[in-house]
Amino acid sequence: MKKLILILSLCLSSFVWANESSGSIAAKEWLNIIDAGKYAESWQKADSFFKSQLSQKKWNNALKDIRTPLGKVTSRSELSAKEYSSLPGVPSGEYLVIQFQTEFQNKKSFTETLTLSKNSGQWLPVGYFIK
Repeated sequence: MKKLILILSLCLSSFVWANESSGSIAAKEWLNIIDAGKYAESWQKADSFFKSQLSQKKWNNALKDIRTPLGKVTSRSELSAKEYSSLPGVPSGEYLVIQFQTEFQNKKSFTETLTLSKNSGQWLPVGYFIK
C-alpha cells in the first residue's frame, strides 16, 4: 500500500511540475519576444482574450512608452507561480500567474506579473503588468 501511495504521489508531483514548467517556459519565451523589441509579435502570440481587450497598436504604443526607456534586461528570476481556475474580469478556466523580479539596464528592480491562460490548449498570455 505504501508503494502505491508513493508511486501515485510521484506521478502527481511530476504532472504538477510538468504543468508549471510548461507555463514557465511559455512565459519566458513570450517575455523574450518583448525583450527583443518584437512588440507586434508578442501581441500576435497572446491569447485571443488579450487581443480582444487591447488592439495591436495600443499594445505596441504601451510597450514603447514603458519598456523601451528601461533598456535591456540584465536579469530576470521567477518569484512565484500560482494556478487559478478563476480570476477577476476573465472567463473561468485554467490560469497561471507568474511573477518575475527583473532588472533593466536603465532602471533596477521591477516586478513583472504575467498571467497565462490554457483555455486554448496551450499557455498563452492574457495579461502583463510591470511595476
